[in-house]
Amino acid sequence: MTPQKLITQFSTNSIMQKFSVFVLDKQQQISPRTFAEEFGKIQKIYLKDKQRDLFCAEADAFAGRLVQTENHDFAGIIMSALCKLTEWMPEKLESFALKGYEIARANGDPVHMMARLNNLRKIYQGDYNRLYDYVQVLYKQEKCLKELTNHYDTLVNSFRSVTRTLAPKTDYENMLAYVQTEIGKLTRKKHPNDAQAKLLNAREIFEKRGNTQSVGYIDMLLSKIQNNI
Repeated sequence: MTPQKLITQFSTNSIMQKFSVFVLDKQQQISPRTFAEEFGKIQKIYLKDKQRDLFCAEADAFAGRLVQTENHDFAGIIMSALCKLTEWMPEKLESFALKGYEIARANGDPVHMMARLNNLRKIYQGDYNRLYDYVQVLYKQEKCLKELTNHYDTLVNSFRSVTRTLAPKTDYENMLAYVQTEIGKLTRKKHPNDAQAKLLNAREIFEKRGNTQSVGYIDMLLSKIQNNI
C-alpha cells in the first residue's frame, strides 16, 4: 500500500497515528520526497479542521519515534514543518527548533542546523534576559558556517534535501562575516582577543566584497578594543 492510498482511508482523528505506524513499518521503501508530500497533506487536513495544537503534538511525538529508529531525514522534515507552523509562537518554536537542530546535527547537516539556529536567533535577539542564549547561538552559527565554507565542494556533492539547496559559497562567507561581527561586538569587552580575531576575519571578507560600510563599522569596533572602551 502506498502512502497516497493511505491518506484517503484514515479519519482525521486517527490519521497521524495510522500514518506513523505505516511509515515506521515501511520507511525503507518511502523516499524523503514522498514522505514530505504525504506529511504535508496530513498537515492540511489538521489545519482545515482547526486542530493545529493536536497536529503539533502528534507530529512531535512521531518525530521522536523516527529519531529512535535513526531516521533523521524524516524527523528533520517534520521539525522543519513544525518550525514554520509555529513561527509566531516563541515557546513552541524554541522547543521544535532545539529538537530540529539536534536532529540535523546528528545527520551531519549544517544547512538545516543553520535553519534551526536562525529560528532560535530570532527568538533570543533583543531579549536581554536571553543574551547568553543568543551569543551561544551565534557561536554555533559560526561553527556551521565555517563547516559550510571550508568544505563547500564536498557538501555540494553530498547534500540532500527535499526543499533546500546549497546557497553559493559567497553567501555563506558573507553570513560568516556578519555572525563574526555580531560576536565581536557583543564579546569585545569580556573576550577582547577572540573578538578582535573574529572581527579581523570578518573585515577581510567584507573588504573583498567591497562592503565599505561594514568595514567601517568593524574598524570602529576594533578601535574600541584597542582603546579598551
